[in-house]
This record gives sequence, C-alpha cells and structure tokens, in this order.
Amino acid sequence: MFERRSIILCLGLSLILLEGCAAVPISKPNSTTQDPLVQSLIRVNVTRQNYNFHQPWQQGSPSSHTGIGVVMEGPRILLTSQMMANHRYVELEKLVTGEKGRAEVEVIDYEANLALIRPMDPDFLKDMRPLDFGFDAVEGDLLTILQVKRNGNIVPSDGPITAIELLRYPSGSAFLAYRLNSSLQFRLNNFTLPVLKNGKLAGLLMGYDAKGQSVDVVAAPIIEHFLKEASDGDYQGFPNLGLKVVSMDDPQLRRYVGIPEDLDGLYVQGIQRGLGAEKAGLREGDIIIEIEGFTPDRHGDYEHPVYGKVSVSYLIRCEFYAGDRVRLKIFREGEVLEKEIVPEYIPPEDDPIPPFLADSPPRYFILGGLVLQELSLPYLRKYGSDWSFKAPISLVYYQKNQYTLDLGDREKIVLLSRVLQTSRGMGYESLSDLIITRINNQPIRRLGDVPEALRFPINGFHKIEFEDPPRAIYVDPEELAGINQEIRQRYGLPALHNLDAH
Repeated sequence: MFERRSIILCLGLSLILLEGCAAVPISKPNSTTQDPLVQSLIRVNVTRQNYNFHQPWQQGSPSSHTGIGVVMEGPRILLTSQMMANHRYVELEKLVTGEKGRAEVEVIDYEANLALIRPMDPDFLKDMRPLDFGFDAVEGDLLTILQVKRNGNIVPSDGPITAIELLRYPSGSAFLAYRLNSSLQFRLNNFTLPVLKNGKLAGLLMGYDAKGQSVDVVAAPIIEHFLKEASDGDYQGFPNLGLKVVSMDDPQLRRYVGIPEDLDGLYVQGIQRGLGAEKAGLREGDIIIEIEGFTPDRHGDYEHPVYGKVSVSYLIRCEFYAGDRVRLKIFREGEVLEKEIVPEYIPPEDDPIPPFLADSPPRYFILGGLVLQELSLPYLRKYGSDWSFKAPISLVYYQKNQYTLDLGDREKIVLLSRVLQTSRGMGYESLSDLIITRINNQPIRRLGDVPEALRFPINGFHKIEFEDPPRAIYVDPEELAGINQEIRQRYGLPALHNLDAH
C-alpha cells in the first residue's frame, strides 16, 4: 500500500545513527590529505536545539553535530537533513586548511533526508571542485564510504550493495535506499558521509548498524530527484496521487471483494480528499492494473528496468514530478477504464497530522492551565520508540488514517495535551490527550480558532467539548487572569501561547 506518507508494502527499518557507531577496525590504509577528493568534501559543523513537544514552551540543551558534505555546483553543499533539524548555527570547515565560514540553508527536505546549504561568502568554495554523480549502482556493486579524520585524512571503507529497496527513512517515509554490508573504522559522530562508486557520488550514508555491519544509504535516484526539483527555486518535493492502496495477495480480501483470480494489481482502499485521484474520478474498490505502462503485481511491486522488483510507491513518488500527467488503467465492475492523474506536492506541515516539524517551535495555547496543541507525529514520538503501542489509541488511529478519514472542515487535530497544576486546582488535572471538537459551540478546525472562540462564553463560562469523556469541561473566565499569572511564574513560561504558522 502506498499513500502520502505511509507505505505499508515496505517493511519498516530501525536505523541507528552514526552517533552510536561502535569502533570496528579493519585493515585498510588511510588516504593522505593530498587525495583529490579533499577538494570535493567539506566538514559541516551544526549546533542544534530541539523542542519539547510535551512541554512546547521549552527547548532542549544545544548540541553539536558534524557531517561530511559534498561540494556541488552553485556553489552549494549536499548533505542529509537529519543533522540540520532545528539548527541554530551552521559552520563549514575545509579539510586541509581548517579554514572556516558560515553557511545557510538553501533547500531542505526532511522527508527525503536531503539538504542543500550554501556558504554565506560566495567565494568560500572557489578553490573547491564539485563532485560528479553516478546513478548506475546496482545490486552487487562495491561502494566506498568516506570517513574523514580530524586531521583531514580520508578513510575509505568498501562494501557491496546487498539490496536495493524501499526502506524507512528517519522521517518515517519510505524511499529507495541501498543496503551495504560494511564496517566503519572508527567513531566520528557523523550524521552525513558520502558514498562513492568509481570516484562518483552514489549516495549519502544515513544509518549504520555496527552489530550487523549493515549500512543504509540515500540512493542516487532520490538525490537526483531532489536536485532537479531544487534547481528552479520552486521546490515541489516528492509528490503523490492521493491514494491508499493495498496489495492483492491476501486470498481473503480477494474473495471478500470478488477479485477475479487471474487479475493482478493494486486494490484502492481509500481516496484522499482534494488530490489527484479524487479529481480524476477514482473510487474505493477500483483495481489499478497499469501505471504508465508498468503493471503492478498482486504483491504491490513492479519490474524496474534497473533494480528489478520494486514497490510501486517508488514509481509514483520518485519517478514522477508534481504537475506530470500519469496514465492509469483500472479495473472497475468488469470493465477496464483509463484515467489520467496529476501528482501533487503537499508540504508535510500542511498534513492534518504533520509527520515532522522542524526549525520552528510547536504551536500551543494555555488556557488557565489547560495546554492545547495540534497533534503531530513528533508529539506521538514523545511516547517512545514504540509510540504506536504506548500513545493513546485514539490519537494513533487519527495519525494512521488521516488521509482517508472524513475530518470534515478540520485542518488539524487540536487536543488538550495536559493540565498544569496550580494552587487554585481546577479539578481537571488528570485529563490529557483529549481531542477537542468545539469551544463555546464554535468548531475548532485548527489551534488558531481558539482565541476567536473564547470571545463568546456561554452563560458566563468557557465550554470546551471533546470527542471522548468527560465530553465537556467548563472554565470561569474571571479566574483566568490569576491562574495564568501563577502559571507563568511557577513554570517560567515565556508566553502563554504560540500560534505562529510553521
């Protein structure tokens, strides 16, 4: 199945960041600083400060991270985005001379784990050489991972590609990746490392399992798509068709739906409102039997001319660009119909439940100790790595089905995340994670609706309604000033609300 940001045809993967790499020595001589590659690589030092989504007025302690970026035409530098999230300061450092300079973000895609940054001094990279690309890596090829010592020496580690498939990136989305079998030689706390084939860039390392000696690499076709989209200054990311589909290898599904035994394809389980599939007239229950000449099998794969069997989600999200016209053949009620769909790019922050929020603080509104927030995946992930089991089931349900549920006019899911204790004791201190539907009889479509709804108390009280028990609570507006003052002093709040758009 594939959809906007959740693809269940692919197995999830737990990636271990290079921060946690263990030292695994191998016998390979170090390169010297005379290696011509030093003119194409640059150390990137980033200071970051993350946000606390369960206490949205707080930030964590600053932390420093280092990666090895690749010099591109522009001049620009390519690296993974996972080291750039919530960055406060970005510094470039030349490998040989140690010369340093400031940098800023040009384009960043947290979903695809890629970023382009540029030096603030346009002459900083004038003596550097852009690295060429190689897009021809196939299973069995030997790739080289480049680590760099503090003295600038490049240390290569070779490893064969054992698989080319869709894997979960740190964002949670599934994209094409190379899986290598290799050992990294020492611990450098790097988020980004270049991966080469025959001296040309083949990908960027994004995860390393030291125990299994397994390396996961952002594949060159994903980088190529990213760079092409970024080239015109109007970045449109990786689009989608607005479909939720499932494979048809389940015999019980086939019998239940009445799918002919000789028919392969993808079963349309849901249609996302307002996007290409709905506009093209696709319906739930349709069976997609062809996409631009490619025929998906009942497992949800198609035959890629280079990589062999690959999930159809790669075809949809990575082979096409926003605004393309994609021809489909569907089977509906015994007939074969042709449809044309236009893929669209919707920024992740516009999702009902955003998969990630970075570089800006979480939105919140505190009403007399009631902390109101918009639901997001970062909020759910505060429940731990197994958040899908530990977080409230109602919130997980919305997150998993947000693209096909009928949310009415709601743009976001607003919830009462917690209640701050005060000496005035409102009696609601045990409440948490309740989805808000209305305040003072006004529908709450997003957090920004709250201030307007509070203008109209009902019989002298603010009435806040929820989907689940206790269904409604009441707040006396005359007590808010005193409670809010105590909250600001007790919890050291810089402000009682942040409603700025992401």
